[in-house]
Amino acid sequence: MRWPVSRRKAAKHARTPDAVIMSVTQPLTRQTARELARAVERVDRAAPIVIDLTAIPGFDTDGAEALLALQASQGADRVSIVGLRQATARLVGPEEPAPVATVPANGGWALRRLRNLVVVQPLDTTAPTPENLSEAVAEASTDTTAAIIVVDLRGLTLLPAEVVESIAFASSTAALRGQELLVVNVAAEVAESLRVAGLSATTYVAPEPPPVI
Repeated sequence: MRWPVSRRKAAKHARTPDAVIMSVTQPLTRQTARELARAVERVDRAAPIVIDLTAIPGFDTDGAEALLALQASQGADRVSIVGLRQATARLVGPEEPAPVATVPANGGWALRRLRNLVVVQPLDTTAPTPENLSEAVAEASTDTTAAIIVVDLRGLTLLPAEVVESIAFASSTAALRGQELLVVNVAAEVAESLRVAGLSATTYVAPEPPPVI
């Protein structure tokens, strides 16, 4: 399979080869990640690579995990992954019929029921706090009709132990029901605390994509 590839010119006197941008336009599955891995192997080892997921029409946990494994094997300094947040927002689509807050507005978190999924997100994205987040995650984990549960942690750089435990419990509950749990916009420190919590295989932790320079 041929990937749409563009190259960004390096500075005039820089020694680093041009950046290679791979734009993914098909669903991100394990097979897609394998094809990307083969494409990456054909690129000059000194060249930085940006995998752009902005236009993907969908993704699953296996594909996301395989792509993260590819980045880990190559090194985050060589392979950058961008566009996942934008793709997730696009795939979520408009709410049906309107956002439904299951915690008080002063609790800081709300539940939104969308097409085939439920989203936990901060009411104030400029200064969110983890207060009442455990309750919101617990409420979301009781939804048996959604195929995917999304927990948006944008703006949080640390999580209390009780919040980590609530996400781990929601992860186990989702796995038992055949649901997927996506924890998105996760800071590095938070990602590490979730990693050691022992999340299920159907849970995907997505860091906020780095900016493309």
